[in-house]
Amino acid sequence: MNGKNFGTGFAAGLGFGIIGLVFLIIGIFLFAILGALMGAITGWILNITPILGDMVTAGFASIGVENPDLVALGAMLGFIAGFFKNWNHKDSCPS
Repeated sequence: MNGKNFGTGFAAGLGFGIIGLVFLIIGIFLFAILGALMGAITGWILNITPILGDMVTAGFASIGVENPDLVALGAMLGFIAGFFKNWNHKDSCPS
């Protein structure tokens, strides 16, 4: 094996690694955006539900947040939770 072939293979592997890393980063942000969408939809459903929406609004009022926008709060929490997905499919709690 000469040095010229090694350098070409290394550069190709490095290129594939960088492309894979870019796709991984894009995937992470897509899951976060999907989480924000699901959170916004959930907040909207809470907003139009008479009993649940009032309970959640009263809960936020008890901690000092007056007139919360449930759609915005759901989108924010969904976006943050999108970064903390558990990709480990095994049972993480020891029994």
